[in-house]
Amino acid sequence: MNDAQPIFLQIIEAIEGNIVSGVYQEDDLVISTTQISKVYAVNPTTAVKAISKLTDAGILYKKRGIGMCVAAGAREKIYARRKERFLSETLTAVLSEAKTLGISLDQIIQILREKEQPF
Repeated sequence: MNDAQPIFLQIIEAIEGNIVSGVYQEDDLVISTTQISKVYAVNPTTAVKAISKLTDAGILYKKRGIGMCVAAGAREKIYARRKERFLSETLTAVLSEAKTLGISLDQIIQILREKEQPF
């Protein structure tokens, strides 16, 4: 955990990261709020808030008597939101800073091509 953003958001990102990386698949049971509060040494209310936000976003759903599970299409929802955030926020910030520093679009493209690695 770091002070750069609220803890519940960091927990959300950790769970989403596990979904994107394949640690959790659709319908898998995810870490409980009790486990979250112990693992991250946070107040249980913070853990509940993170899980509630993921549920509200359609990433998790409650399986009665079992716990919280990964919803169908969760990975795609996370990808879509992250892609939109990257294109609208991150890339915009990079281009703005490049302009401030006098770095041309051609230079940025060249650097990206040099750093590109096959997937």
